[in-house]
Amino acid sequence: MRISEVRLANNIGAHFRALWLVKGKRRVSDTGAEAILAAKGVPVIDPQEILSRPYRKNEEICLPPEPIPYSESLEKKEIPCHRFSRRFSPVVGLSQVQLITNSVVRSTLPQAVLDKATDNTVNEDERVKEAILHAHLLDSHQEKLPRIIDVINKPGWVDKLEYGIPLSRKNKTLTYQLLLLLDQIVPEAAERQLVEDALTQITLKHSDRLIQMNHRAAFILSSPTPLPQLLHAEEIKLLEVEPMPDIYPLSPFINSRAQWNYSLNDRYGVTSGFYHPHTIFIHHNQPRMPHKEDNFCGISLLYAFSHAAAYAKEILKIEEGDLEKPVVLQVVHINRQHYHLGVFQLNTLNLTGSTKNVFWTQPWEILFGKCCYEAARPVLEGYNPRVFSLLKGLHAQK
Repeated sequence: MRISEVRLANNIGAHFRALWLVKGKRRVSDTGAEAILAAKGVPVIDPQEILSRPYRKNEEICLPPEPIPYSESLEKKEIPCHRFSRRFSPVVGLSQVQLITNSVVRSTLPQAVLDKATDNTVNEDERVKEAILHAHLLDSHQEKLPRIIDVINKPGWVDKLEYGIPLSRKNKTLTYQLLLLLDQIVPEAAERQLVEDALTQITLKHSDRLIQMNHRAAFILSSPTPLPQLLHAEEIKLLEVEPMPDIYPLSPFINSRAQWNYSLNDRYGVTSGFYHPHTIFIHHNQPRMPHKEDNFCGISLLYAFSHAAAYAKEILKIEEGDLEKPVVLQVVHINRQHYHLGVFQLNTLNLTGSTKNVFWTQPWEILFGKCCYEAARPVLEGYNPRVFSLLKGLHAQK
């Protein structure tokens, strides 16, 4: 054993308390400023006359009541319910979610979005790069990061604890800065409302089963005017003959265990009826990409459907059946540098009927290749300007 030198260490808390005990007894010295001001005729006012006195313990303080947190009462029901939350991962991918939500898929984004997805200017690309560097490297916030256990490449090896910026904070900071930049590019977007960490819950019937979707969006962007529907009545009617995917012998509810204790309270993240859903931002805060691209797109469809259905049921008061006016909702699904964009049109709440919903999607895009420190210098490589161009196309819809 090597003999090491013993060094003295001070407890920061005890050191601060001892210093406060000494410095707290110091008195304010008289600088003579009051006498000089009085000699020149300048009135001197006692600060106690203009400052409000502190509250005493025996006085009754009238403060506004604290908001009551939402408490979900889970009761045992007679009918089981399949619950889809953030932990649900489709086994078959997008095809499985199509059968759950009764939706057909288009392999490209709507033409209205692509027409407004203009090329970025040099200034816009530079500001996006600055936002990426600020969110991933230059943020001073530090937390204890979770351990990464790689059982394939490093079996039995446990990495040391590291401190840094958590992935959830990186995604939120980057999304918020991109939204600020988009609001400057699209002036009419200033009237929209942004809600953070909005929880949505919806309960529906699927043939002889009961399903419940409980999803939280990192941001919900709402607009005073609803998005225009992309398919009209004649085009929606043509979707009835379009075949749905077949995943037999698997069930659409695979990987979703039925639960007996649940709540039937439906709610939408935005309670105001004066704002309509525009775009939801989903942050899949995982250090590694656990899903394939098809599964990732399926999760985007599931989130889009749950938020659109909850809005139709809670705000529009549509309990079941087809909608007279479809609900259009845009979705941006993010996990680190992976960005998946889609547009969803809710035509019906009947999940087994002939009327189908529509989901426009495209392959995911990689915003950047590498963002890290090299030789103590921040480095950003592989920036993809098409991601921000598509975000402009989504943000410009009205």
